[in-house]
Amino acid sequence: MDRRGPARLSPRRETLARAALVLVVGLVALLVAQPARAHSDLESSSPKADSTVTSAPEAVSLTFGEVIRGNFSTVVVTGPDGVKYGDGPARAVDKTLTQPVKPLVAGEYTVAWRIVSADGHPRQGVFRFTADVPAAPSASPVPSEAPSSAPAAAAPAPSASPAAAGRSTDDGGTSWRPWAISGVVAVIALAGAAVLARSRRGVTR
Repeated sequence: MDRRGPARLSPRRETLARAALVLVVGLVALLVAQPARAHSDLESSSPKADSTVTSAPEAVSLTFGEVIRGNFSTVVVTGPDGVKYGDGPARAVDKTLTQPVKPLVAGEYTVAWRIVSADGHPRQGVFRFTADVPAAPSASPVPSEAPSSAPAAAAPAPSASPAAAGRSTDDGGTSWRPWAISGVVAVIALAGAAVLARSRRGVTR
């Protein structure tokens, strides 16, 4: 009866097997951490979320944790009357996205944003703020200088509603890095398993 203990790998093969295992573990850790770095979260805004402003801002600005791509990022500011108050496209500078707005009326506003970070990963969210601003004064009637026998002047046309929010572009892009890393991890894991299996066969012969 063979009472020999389990076969041991040669020092060289054991070192190779351990190196392959360490490489696989490191790549798996990198893959797990990748989504956290790919996400560019909203860090602050002006006006702040759930705040009340007493003077109407000329723009709504959002600051994120990473540099963003302005050509694929949008901000839609909707007023209490359901009207979009954006005044032209949003502008991105480094980590800040700024949306100019029309003069605001009193009430609660909803800010819906969608950005694409520098690595192509999309993010979106919504927050609200309240504008406690005085109503715009109505224009005083201008007395007519024409004789009473002249026909009455035509009534002024009603003012236009605030313009719709700035242009939006959606690329629908997703990050390819996690998929690439997954493929590399799978290849390294298979290679490590093959090295271990071949080493064990060589020892048991």
